[in-house]
Amino acid sequence: MVFAVQCPEARCRKFMLVEEHDRGKIVPCLICKTPIRVGDSASNSSAERQDRPELSPKIRPVGKYAQ
Repeated sequence: MVFAVQCPEARCRKFMLVEEHDRGKIVPCLICKTPIRVGDSASNSSAERQDRPELSPKIRPVGKYAQ
């Protein structure tokens, strides 16, 4: 299985695909060669949930997007 990781370098920020066997390893960015630590699936998903606030069901689109 492949999945995407993003380069942490501020001037690069490119996405690249890495293989399942690279989880837990450090791989170089294909563009700028900055080392990228490829995380575990469990730690990535929990960290991703903490960074992304959940939308409240009370929030509704307004303007031309409202239905």
